[in-house]
Amino acid sequence: MVEKIRRGRVSITLPSGKYIVPSSGAPKSGTDVDPANIIQLQNDCARNDVQRFLSFSERSSGQLRKKVVALGYSNTVAEITVDWAIEYNLVNDTRFCSIFVSSRTIGKIRLKKELIKRGIPLEIVEEAVNSLSEKDSTEELVKQVSRKYGHIEDYDTARRRAAGWLSRRGFSSEVAYKVLKEAL
Repeated sequence: MVEKIRRGRVSITLPSGKYIVPSSGAPKSGTDVDPANIIQLQNDCARNDVQRFLSFSERSSGQLRKKVVALGYSNTVAEITVDWAIEYNLVNDTRFCSIFVSSRTIGKIRLKKELIKRGIPLEIVEEAVNSLSEKDSTEELVKQVSRKYGHIEDYDTARRRAAGWLSRRGFSSEVAYKVLKEAL
């Protein structure tokens, strides 16, 4: 049974399972089906979808795995495709972590949570979080807090709001105390 699903893709249901292949490669009705050919077509189709997905921004292997499954492929095809993407360096969790860490002003606690949520292995998360320099981040935070809350005339209000802002971003109370002491 052949069923059209999206963007030139069709779903083929055979006794051995369900396969997603390009509509140009789908077997015609009444023709013999070579299972090895169908599996190869499905893997090629998944790789094309992955390349399109990765062309927009850097992704983690966990995000990529979820996307492949969400597109309708099986977990086995998702694993094969993610392994292929890692082999060809299309996806690299260490590279993703460094980009993610450098583009955000959040504390180590929240950073660790966010990276784990994106499917990064714990060893890589620990390495990325431990590589952060607290001195550099503290200096940047002092500038941000001064700019954001320095204009508030009531010291207690400014301090309370800045402490809440730092807390929501996952900074420890020690870091928040140092930043508030310098900034306000």
